[in-house]
Amino acid sequence: MSDDLVVRATEVTKRYGRLAPALADITFSVPRGLIVVLAGSNGSGKSTLLRCIAGLAKHTGTIEVCGCPVDGSVASRRALGYLPQAVTLPQHATIDETIAFFGRLRGADHRESVLPEGFLRSGGTRVGTLSGGQKQRIALAVALLGHPELLLLDEPVANLDADGRAAVWEALRQLRAQGTTTLIASPSPADLAQVGDRTVVLRDGRIVEDRSEVRA
Repeated sequence: MSDDLVVRATEVTKRYGRLAPALADITFSVPRGLIVVLAGSNGSGKSTLLRCIAGLAKHTGTIEVCGCPVDGSVASRRALGYLPQAVTLPQHATIDETIAFFGRLRGADHRESVLPEGFLRSGGTRVGTLSGGQKQRIALAVALLGHPELLLLDEPVANLDADGRAAVWEALRQLRAQGTTTLIASPSPADLAQVGDRTVVLRDGRIVEDRSEVRA
């Protein structure tokens, strides 16, 4: 793989039993330092594609991340941070304990973050007492630990208010400037018009449009 390609997917197909494929012969590549929006309606294959790239869903075809084949191993995930659509966090731990725990798993300094001060509630607050939006903020902070080369974010701002969304977009811009590549799944790509460099549209498990975004 070229040093400038962070993701390369070739003829990726994912089936669930005898149903029509969730992904059908997906082939695309993503250079370093881009924010790519995966757009499409519910069931179009966005989340499934992110799971395949993260090594969490078996598929046919090949996917490489930073030159390494995706095989679901810990080693193959070290280069990426992943935020799923449904987030599970330890409910009895505090915010600080949760982020420190995931930091140890990733071998990352949990005190470093591109997210602005005040993005998270007080570190001593127990996760189980928080709203869905506050839990989403913690999950985003976890995904960003260790400044991964590739970020996979599945509807990352679905539960956030306007200030929270603005903070996330600014953090992603900062990471892009540092060379991080980000794939964001969203059913509302217009919301990302000011942050995305490229939009890949899926329908029924296939790529039907792939365009670069031009901003004034």
